[in-house]
Amino acid sequence: MNRLNVVLSMGLAIATLGAMAPAAKAGDFSLNFDYSADGGSLRRNADGTLDTTQWSDWGLTSITGKNNRTQNAAKFNAYNTEKNGQDNDLRTGSTWGTEKQGSVLLIQEEDNKNNNYFANNNKYRSDDEAWGGQVNFNFEDEIKLSSFTMLDIDDDGDDRHNYKKSILVQGYDATGESVLNVNVADLIDAMVLSYGSDASNAYNQSVTIDGVTMTQKSNVRGDNSMFEFTFTDTYLSDIDFIYPGSGAIAGLEWSTPDVSGPRAVPEPTGVASLLLMGLGAGKLRRLRKRNQEQ
Repeated sequence: MNRLNVVLSMGLAIATLGAMAPAAKAGDFSLNFDYSADGGSLRRNADGTLDTTQWSDWGLTSITGKNNRTQNAAKFNAYNTEKNGQDNDLRTGSTWGTEKQGSVLLIQEEDNKNNNYFANNNKYRSDDEAWGGQVNFNFEDEIKLSSFTMLDIDDDGDDRHNYKKSILVQGYDATGESVLNVNVADLIDAMVLSYGSDASNAYNQSVTIDGVTMTQKSNVRGDNSMFEFTFTDTYLSDIDFIYPGSGAIAGLEWSTPDVSGPRAVPEPTGVASLLLMGLGAGKLRRLRKRNQEQ
């Protein structure tokens, strides 16, 4: 067998083996801001704020955003909802009919008048930004969004800061096309219409608008309230939470798409293409010419 035929045979064998090997199974991820991706303690920056790249091994490249007060890039922090602290509107537990959440993600308040927002070691005390801002989850690849949970929805649709806006959640696929647009105020209005103004009547009840299901996971609305949002067949690579005021994100769940199973064996022309990519067209032509001269 001449050298060209050997190369072609090897290429066919490699391509066939690759085609028969299953691709990676889907991975399921639950981000609750209690631990880093490796299960260790949360990593923090020198000023006490959160290292937002620590879940990159899960495909979450970074968490970025904007602080409405400063109009600068937002700093993020994790708030312990099980202890008295700087912002008790973020407490969780049986008092408010919520499961204890541990730590939650917030935009760090940066109004440091009289040093009120710094601990004794010159690090930020965790406290959410009253003027709100934007929180962007940036994924390396497209993921399937399962759910997210939001805490302390008390500025939603009010006019505290001379505006009347809703918390919005927007998602985009890998091409930048909009695939998700959640208006939280509309869902809360639907909850009130369905179950009344007494929030305790809506505990663990759900409403659905445009394929988004919101479940009230607290016996209160406003301060210390908690809502879970669930999705089906929603694929995106970026998700943006837009806050007109305070609030926090208690958790986010997603999976990588399941592409398991044997892939089709490529046609001979496909094998040749693989060879051209691996060897380069010039090298393959040189092998063919040398074979003809022998």
